[in-house]
Amino acid sequence: MTAKPTSGRAWLFGLFIAGLFVGFLVLIEYGLQTYKDASAREDLKATLAEANRLRVLLENEVNSAAFLATGVESYIVARRGDLDALEIQQILALVFERGRHFRNIGIAPDNRIAWVFPLKGNEAAIGLNYADIPGQWPAIQQIMMTREGRLSGPIDLVQGGRGFIYRSPIFIDDTYWGLLSTVIDVDSLFDQLSEVAGDLAPVLALRYIDVDGEPGEVFFGAEKYFQQPLELLTIMVPGAQWQMAVQAPASSQSLMGWYRVLEVGIALFLAILLGLLVRLVWQRNLLAQLDSEVKARTAELRQSHDLLDSVLAAARSFAIIATDPQGTIMLFNKGAERMLGYQASEVVGKHKPAIFLLPTEIRQRVRAMEQELGRPLEGDEVFTLRARQGIEEVLMLHYTHRNGQVLPVQVVVSAIRSEEGDIRGYLGIAEDVSERLRNETLKNQFISTVSHELRTPLTAISGALGLVRSGSLGAVPQPLQPMLDIAFNNNQRLMQLVNDLLDIEKLMAGRMTLYPTRCAAAELIRDSVEDLQGLAAQRGIELVCRLDPDVWIRVDASRFQQVLTNLLSNAIKFSPTGGKVEIVMHVSTSDLKVTVSDQGSGIPESFHPHLFQRFAQADGSDNRRQAGTGLGLAISKELTEQMGGQIGFDPVAGGGSCFWLRFSRLRDSETNG
Repeated sequence: MTAKPTSGRAWLFGLFIAGLFVGFLVLIEYGLQTYKDASAREDLKATLAEANRLRVLLENEVNSAAFLATGVESYIVARRGDLDALEIQQILALVFERGRHFRNIGIAPDNRIAWVFPLKGNEAAIGLNYADIPGQWPAIQQIMMTREGRLSGPIDLVQGGRGFIYRSPIFIDDTYWGLLSTVIDVDSLFDQLSEVAGDLAPVLALRYIDVDGEPGEVFFGAEKYFQQPLELLTIMVPGAQWQMAVQAPASSQSLMGWYRVLEVGIALFLAILLGLLVRLVWQRNLLAQLDSEVKARTAELRQSHDLLDSVLAAARSFAIIATDPQGTIMLFNKGAERMLGYQASEVVGKHKPAIFLLPTEIRQRVRAMEQELGRPLEGDEVFTLRARQGIEEVLMLHYTHRNGQVLPVQVVVSAIRSEEGDIRGYLGIAEDVSERLRNETLKNQFISTVSHELRTPLTAISGALGLVRSGSLGAVPQPLQPMLDIAFNNNQRLMQLVNDLLDIEKLMAGRMTLYPTRCAAAELIRDSVEDLQGLAAQRGIELVCRLDPDVWIRVDASRFQQVLTNLLSNAIKFSPTGGKVEIVMHVSTSDLKVTVSDQGSGIPESFHPHLFQRFAQADGSDNRRQAGTGLGLAISKELTEQMGGQIGFDPVAGGGSCFWLRFSRLRDSETNG
């Protein structure tokens, strides 16, 4: 008979406490917000003023290299390039003393360094020919063409260390004479910047801005500071632009967080205290009942909590992060703290896992999923859609450590469901795969090194065999000729394997340089077909082309022909004698599709998913009918995608295969330009 009144009083008491809490919270919040707004305005004003001062400092320090180099350049022009060794060393010493951050000053007639000051510590630079440095030569050619000095870097110096290099071309009577270079020590410049910036130094970042105004590589500070910067400032340096990102100092943000905790604590304390005082006289029986219930429930929760803590503590090699249905982090285990550098108290209930992810990877995944679904994504569907559908998804992503370090991880994402099947949140279990990828890199480096070491002796062997077979060194006995042919053919196969290994290694490492230009697709196809007419005639294969002469695409011509030649040679090799290979251009208003069809026996359906994988061959036996490395299609896929195209395969009913390439057509304005 007493349960209902007791329950009703508890409900009223809770409502009373809540009302008091809200009232106190509103009053304290108003005062705190007023203080915070005033403090934020002052902090913002001071931060922006300091950032502008740092911008001016950087511009002055960097541009001083160009200003001081002008005197040396004038002296060289005045002497018409006829330099006195003692005199030029004295001039370089005088200029060097005026440059606070100078590492060295060098003069390179005909792009070969002849004078360096100071010589000590920079001996490795003497005699260096810039044309022998692939990483720097394109920038120097640009300087020679534009006749304007330019700041590059930071780059690794041949004499050790890293520096910014200001290079200025020297022309005498309108004739290029050589190059004047001034090396600014990166550590010295950034040490001064950090010292002058003080508390602002940890929240500064610098990056390049290219000639099109697009952001480039971050070379000072963390890239995350450019995501939502307090201010973006442009720094003008010789021949280039930098961009500075500034964030509000973390100390002030952390202080406001403590104020927020204190605000809630005071409001809650006052509300509870006042409520307890009001009901203290008649609450004793209710408190006794509640106390027993709380103890029982606490014991249950402690048991579950201890079990969960034991499981999570044991999984220290994995970052386990759980969120509520809205994506807010609710669980952050010790493994996540070790992997990401944050404490659980800093993120639980405050952030979403997106703070650990790279924005570029999120955007790429959004584009891919929207293209697959045919509709825009909503909310956090980019990572939760598959989990909602009951699919346990394994993703290869990158996590960003608190210190800015980027870690490759393998993440398993799944939904957390109640007994009724309702989604209560999402669970992500991430494993650091840095070591796995490092082993993969070592393997690729080993393959690359072996391939490079094999190329030279194989080339020599090929040349020697060619001379012997041709009779240039004397008549070859008839019994020896078949053996020479076998040796020559196998040497060519080894050369092809080495070249394919080098190509795929460059592509996978991102070191393959492409030179896309405006090309007539029909001409590229026609040239590739003509190159393979001999092979087709030898095998009795007819090549049939249906081309459109008025289609233009933007590709690297030689690499496009490499891809097409690979598809054509495969079609010829796997076609029966007397067969036909068709090359057809299918043109639409927006793109071009090129198909290569053969009349061979076709590719087994079980092998279709592996067609474009490295070293994959449908016939993997030692006595397979057609030789090959298993790299051709993998190389073709990488080259096509890096040129902005697509490559694919369609089986042909009744036998045969059809491989295709798709590229965007150039618009009329692009074609005429």
